[in-house]
Amino acid sequence: MGTAVADRLIDPRTGRPATNDGPQHEVHIHTPFAIGKFEVTVAEFRTFITETGYIPLDRCMEFSKRDSFEIRTDITWDNPGFEQAETAPAGCISYFDAEAYVNWLSNKTGKAYRLPTEAEWEYAARAGSITPYHWGNNAAEACKYANIRSTGAYAISKRQAQADKAKGFSCDDGAAQSSPAGSYRANDFGLYDMQGNTWEWVADCNHKNYDNAPEDGSAWLNTKACRFGVIRGGSYLNLVERSTTTVRAGRPRSGGATNMGFRVAQGDHKNNSITTAVAVTFSARADISEAALLFADNCAACHQSPEGFEGLYGEDQDALVTTIRDGGNNSMSMPSFADRLTDTEIEKLATYLRQVNGWK
Repeated sequence: MGTAVADRLIDPRTGRPATNDGPQHEVHIHTPFAIGKFEVTVAEFRTFITETGYIPLDRCMEFSKRDSFEIRTDITWDNPGFEQAETAPAGCISYFDAEAYVNWLSNKTGKAYRLPTEAEWEYAARAGSITPYHWGNNAAEACKYANIRSTGAYAISKRQAQADKAKGFSCDDGAAQSSPAGSYRANDFGLYDMQGNTWEWVADCNHKNYDNAPEDGSAWLNTKACRFGVIRGGSYLNLVERSTTTVRAGRPRSGGATNMGFRVAQGDHKNNSITTAVAVTFSARADISEAALLFADNCAACHQSPEGFEGLYGEDQDALVTTIRDGGNNSMSMPSFADRLTDTEIEKLATYLRQVNGWK
């Protein structure tokens, strides 16, 4: 499990190899499990909503704004801002939405449905391979197997737009946004879209890397509140290099984006995960400070109250400024804030986060 040192990607934000998908380590999965052949589709999620009256995520990150993103309440799993087939994977899904779905499915069928653990997901995605992609090493083969970033796709940041112009796309998969489940070739386990289409939630809490990760295939949880989870597999907005079988990203469990969905697993393994959502709410915008407005407009994708924000990678001013500016630690569910905030605004936002959390 994890990326070999020789295969590590260079993080364009730092110019250094990414390390959150290492160190590579052995995992032995002893408990049998099954996993969905496809990502959960719009039609399937619609059935769940219709039968339960469940109210899902109330806002979603979308990427139609030129070389950037917006957090909008009118963008949902049912209206992602582009035409999607009923058989396309549902997007704008938070971890809590996915948990609610699998709990409903378990009750409906009498079978133990759940989210896969991160180790189970990677085992299924690799399908016996040891290469970066389940089909081998050749990125140009991607469009036979995956809906990844190609011609016509939105750029999620200025850096990505620049990379598109400089490097171009490895191939053209014919889909600018999400595609119907199973549109491309399956991996050797008969599973579709394990790479690309939408990122997929897994059961684990987010950790900076694999140091001290479980070796038995179980979910890696926290003893305290698990506000940040893990998504896997890349999406239609990510270049093939960002859609390998080992790439992982940490995201707020109560946040979502048009390119974030899930697939189900089945088995007796219990995740015992924490499933209390934390919503961000603000009163009339005129009543809050400029710094709080910056938080509302930029950290709302975190779906955390300011008091609940965790400084996972440092709580001092310099560390927070670096986090907000570079967007490199995955804790804020954002591309680089430098694409949309001035240096003064970033300093102001970092100061605000320290003040409301009591960080010295």
